[in-house]
Amino acid sequence: MGFHNPNVPWNELERTLSGRPASDGRSAPALTPNVDMRREAPMSRKRGPYRPPADQPVAADEVVVPYAELHAHSNYSFLDGASGPERLVEEAHRLRLNALALTDHDGFYGVVRFAEAAESFPGLGTVFGAELSLELPGPQHGEADPIGTHLLVLARKQEGYHRLAAAITAGQLAGGEKGRPVYDLEQLAAQAAGDWVVLTGCRKGAVRRALSGSGASNDPGSLGTSRAAGGTEFDAAARELDRLTALFGQDRVFVELTDHAHPGDQPMNDRLAALATAHRLPTVATNAVHYATPAEYQLASAVAAVRARRSLDELDGWLPATNGLHLRSGAEMARTFARYPGAVARSVEIATEVQFTLRSVRPNLPNQNVPAGHTPISWLRELVWRGASERYPDGRGGIDPASRARLERELAVIEEKDFPGYFLIVHDLVSEARRRGILCQGRGSAANSAVCFVLAITAVDSIFYDLPFERFLSALRDEAPDIDVDFDSDRREEIIQYVYEKYGRFNAAQVANVITYRPRGAIRDMAKALGYSTGQQDAWAKQVERWGGTVGPGDHNIPEPVIELAQQVLTFPRHLGIHSGGMVLTDRPIGEVCPIEHARMERRTVLQWDKDDCAWMGLVKFDLLGLGMLAAIQYTFDLVRDATGEAWELATVPKEEAAVYDMLCRADSVGVFQVESRAQIGTLPRLKPRCFYDLVVEIALIRPGPVQGGAVHPYLRRRAGEEPVTYLHPRLEPVLKRTLGIPLFQEQLMQMAVAVGDCTSADADLLRRAMGSKRGIEKVERLRETLYAGMARNGLTPEESDAIYNKIEAFANFGFAESHAISFGLLVYASSWLKLHYPAAFLAALLRAQPMGFYSPQTLTADARRHGVEVLRPDILRSGVSAGLEAADAA
Repeated sequence: MGFHNPNVPWNELERTLSGRPASDGRSAPALTPNVDMRREAPMSRKRGPYRPPADQPVAADEVVVPYAELHAHSNYSFLDGASGPERLVEEAHRLRLNALALTDHDGFYGVVRFAEAAESFPGLGTVFGAELSLELPGPQHGEADPIGTHLLVLARKQEGYHRLAAAITAGQLAGGEKGRPVYDLEQLAAQAAGDWVVLTGCRKGAVRRALSGSGASNDPGSLGTSRAAGGTEFDAAARELDRLTALFGQDRVFVELTDHAHPGDQPMNDRLAALATAHRLPTVATNAVHYATPAEYQLASAVAAVRARRSLDELDGWLPATNGLHLRSGAEMARTFARYPGAVARSVEIATEVQFTLRSVRPNLPNQNVPAGHTPISWLRELVWRGASERYPDGRGGIDPASRARLERELAVIEEKDFPGYFLIVHDLVSEARRRGILCQGRGSAANSAVCFVLAITAVDSIFYDLPFERFLSALRDEAPDIDVDFDSDRREEIIQYVYEKYGRFNAAQVANVITYRPRGAIRDMAKALGYSTGQQDAWAKQVERWGGTVGPGDHNIPEPVIELAQQVLTFPRHLGIHSGGMVLTDRPIGEVCPIEHARMERRTVLQWDKDDCAWMGLVKFDLLGLGMLAAIQYTFDLVRDATGEAWELATVPKEEAAVYDMLCRADSVGVFQVESRAQIGTLPRLKPRCFYDLVVEIALIRPGPVQGGAVHPYLRRRAGEEPVTYLHPRLEPVLKRTLGIPLFQEQLMQMAVAVGDCTSADADLLRRAMGSKRGIEKVERLRETLYAGMARNGLTPEESDAIYNKIEAFANFGFAESHAISFGLLVYASSWLKLHYPAAFLAALLRAQPMGFYSPQTLTADARRHGVEVLRPDILRSGVSAGLEAADAA
């Protein structure tokens, strides 16, 4: 469930869940899905699918001349580009270009967004490349004119892409620090193996630098101290060109011409063309694009100032003199480069030779080492039946027939989707954690799988709770399973390093988290670029919302120029972070699919793609998450064992103790997992939990959306006996009985569609996902027709069908996964039991596991004192490094 709210009033959501008619007597309107999160909700945690503008125009005022732009930087060059990949694609389509290359600095950061957007414009070819930075003495942020020589490389088909990704990975990891790749030109040529196209590049390219004299000129069009075509600079440029052709091949090097209307551009192009002729090399025209349209020139200058850590005034001497670094049509390029025959047309020839679709480089999971005589699926079956004989015995040494049937069905889907390796990898990680004594448990939709239960990946019995497997993995969905495994947060790093050691740094990496501009950061950086003082930047930044989606007009005194630039830069990528725990493994080195680079954190390496990029590409992500409560529970077990000799494990904690529920009914839950917030403490006495499943309901009820909107009230009213428990149709009673007729869980939405609509479980999950993830309207309509047809066959009236559909649709955006709630419920009960029976050890454990939870150490300590725990001051002679226990008479 996301934290964004739907485009419906809260009272409408509550009314729909309660089953009351609209106040004006009309039938309730269907709840509409949210707007496209890619465009209008920068606070969303999940990127929605790309949607092209509804009225995307094309230029029609001139004759179309074939042209492909082969040198373009997006904002994924990180403060050296002012347009997103999608914006560049849209403008390239408008200009009717044949193809577009994305060549960001030292990486493939934006290629997935680029490729995804290009799929909406079939006539536009996609070329993938990078501008490599050679001879860097260190990271270049903070430099007015970054040092180093640039090499522009275009990948030739899939093999060239893999080779370029591997070369970038090697360079990034060889640098030893983030932001400073180290490349060797001879080694790059060996890695290319003829599968790259090399352009001589911009003013930072070795050929242009030599041709302009010292190569240190700050002006993009400057000729430095250059003399006649036969002078020393010409000879130096010739040597650089000879070196490129010797290394990469005569037929793979092109002399790049650019013209941004600077007075020096045309003389420079004349010299480059003469150089090309002398070496029998072809020329190609590009525009060294840094933004989509001329209107974005000011923004490009502002982000360049941020990169240089200077104001625009201070950077003025280094900025391009014109606004010409934008995409141009073929006709305009043909006019500009008319004196260089073939330079424009040759761009299309190159693009045609090298272009391909990005998804064609999608890798598979790593091959698993299984015992001799086994395949991955046969070994997975062997492990499953071993676990099933313990979890689902039939009393005669076999497996319960109903449970066997469920497991066979799951295994059939796993085999059909070719995912046995995924389950074997997760099983290996969990087994390794337990071998090391690290508490862990799988959660999320994985708990819908009986296979995960018998493999001991999760502790949730999906068969006992009748959880649909299709909520986790369906034969109709073309996507990988998603198993989140929580580890003791203080020892999770051991498992992450275990993955690196087992698979290698080139075959395993963590998923990136792209840090994007939020309102406050946008205000601060744009004010800095415009020359305002640090104090003024901070003062203005505090006047806008931290997470809001806009920095437009409002109750503030921020100057309009700052607002205008900040609004444009919102959601732009600023730098890379690390995903909380996602790791990607592939059968070929992952660094050949997406480049890997150093993270700021010691011994961590990170992909250049975020989780949404990986999902779009079909890369399987393993979520190794840290959970503070698991650390606290393990510390409690350790402290109790050391102090009393009593050995406890999660599996041996006594179940369903009435005293535990008595404590929770009193809202005595400070420090307890998931039920310690004010909202939860306020709800517990009203819910009056008396069994484990009540804890599951409590977890699902208290979520940000339902709490704010009052969507918990329908259930609580029925729980308190304030309104009768009713069902819209008798067939729904088995589905909704345990939640008093109110749908609370995503699984129930699926089960409702199956019960009254004759949908398959797979179709029902597609309907849930289509509603909840704002996918295409067409998919929702098709599944809606299937559901309504089934309800009609079961004798439901149109009014009853509408009421059921409205409930399903209303809760699709909010319903919590029952499997997730059950997984968390186990830890709610365990932490409650420990707080009740071992309050001193539980407090010491919470203090050891900080930071975590809602409360400060002082608050936790005060609560423990109210429960009779004696807390001693630190003693330099007797205290340990962390909080511990002492016998009462030792004080």
